[in-house]
Amino acid sequence: MPYRNSSSKLRCIKNHLKLDRDRGLAEVMGVYSNPLSDIGSFARDRMTAFNFDLLPANLISAMTYQKLAAGEILFYQNDPATAIFAVESGRVSLIHYTEAGKTVNHYSVMAGEYFAEVALFNEIYVCTVIAEIPSRIVSFPKQLFLTTLAQEPQLATAFIEQLARRLHYTKILLELRGIRSARERVLHYLRVMVPPNEKTVNLDRPLKQIAGDIGISPEVFSRTLTQLQNEQLITRVKRRMTLNG
Repeated sequence: MPYRNSSSKLRCIKNHLKLDRDRGLAEVMGVYSNPLSDIGSFARDRMTAFNFDLLPANLISAMTYQKLAAGEILFYQNDPATAIFAVESGRVSLIHYTEAGKTVNHYSVMAGEYFAEVALFNEIYVCTVIAEIPSRIVSFPKQLFLTTLAQEPQLATAFIEQLARRLHYTKILLELRGIRSARERVLHYLRVMVPPNEKTVNLDRPLKQIAGDIGISPEVFSRTLTQLQNEQLITRVKRRMTLNG
């Protein structure tokens, strides 16, 4: 159920805020990351575990964990916002439901990434979070996290950096979605996903989810990949893509 009741639906529309994508809690949390000069660096360079020893002791003692089965909901859109979260293992989706009842898939959050950061400044969660695969989630009480940001410059700097990088990622997605031709959109996506000085990328997410990210249907995405392969612009082995030429 996208909404618990009609009033929740109305409040959610009024309180809806744009969410972006980002890496995890970075250097402070010990997640490996490269400067996000392109979307490819963002997508590839992750580790599946945090180095919690680098967090302030008060946050470490307050952390709680929750295991989610595939398809299980962590929280609903418009639930009271009491914590922010990070994915220790697995993958979750952030989904928003419009007033018309349509589903908008914001993005997926993978191991080494935090999410629901808007909760620090909002009374409700502005999306629903669903586990795509079995996942282990870390939660931090939002008021404690906010207080710690004010007391720990290193954590605050890393946190601000993540927000900046998330905004950068959003701009890249908007650029991709602004390309009218599906062929050019998919080709551009593959080009920015490929590591520097290389020609091959292993896409680490289902093609259906990638199609949603770049704003085309899974069927169009699949047909376009086939078209690019027939034109010998790419060589494809399942989700392993190699740019030719």
